[in-house]
Amino acid sequence: MRHLAREAYESIIHLFYPSICFGCQNEIIEGDEMLCISCLQSLPYTSFETIENNPVSTLFWGRCKIINAFSTFYFIEQTPLQKIIHQIKYKNEENLGVYMGQLMGYKIEAIKRNIAVDLCIPMPLHPTKERERGYNQSALLTKGIEEATGIPTKLNTLTRKTHTSSQTKKTRIERWMNVENIFDINDPNEIKGKHVLLVDDVITTGASIEACINVLLANQAAGVSVASLAYTI
Repeated sequence: MRHLAREAYESIIHLFYPSICFGCQNEIIEGDEMLCISCLQSLPYTSFETIENNPVSTLFWGRCKIINAFSTFYFIEQTPLQKIIHQIKYKNEENLGVYMGQLMGYKIEAIKRNIAVDLCIPMPLHPTKERERGYNQSALLTKGIEEATGIPTKLNTLTRKTHTSSQTKKTRIERWMNVENIFDINDPNEIKGKHVLLVDDVITTGASIEACINVLLANQAAGVSVASLAYTI
């Protein structure tokens, strides 16, 4: 009886407060998912986690030493994925960030034995920027990854000590100069001898990621892998 009563209650709630897909803004017929089946199936998966020399890993060739690097999706403008990332970064949709991190985590779980990651670290925001936004979107992704894989997250190990200007319209060289020497480690013991998975939302040139990798390795991380939600093509 309790089960039937709960179903009736949830049906009434759904009638007046229907779940809306974050990708297409259409109503989700059933379930607690954040995306409808159509949007979920149409997301531009890369399968990079199964490809050794994928475009994300080759992005760092000759720049810094990594173990693995991959993105779960291609970032394509004017698609549901762009809307989703915008909702996460600018519309306070924290649960959506965790959900997308879970999708990343399901892909990582399939190869976890091969990469043997010890902990996840999100790309840090400057404290001022994080206070303005109210959260770090990369930390939401690591929370979802941890829920899907069990890989623990360290939130405040890697820090951003300088508030830099936006990377969006900068050239590759300008991006690299903009992030040089702006990251630091709070407690090197937390990463010493560990294989760290560095998590970001979108990778374009990889300048910020490269700077973080160098700091992690300089502080005796055993190795660094990179995972992002999306990769700009």
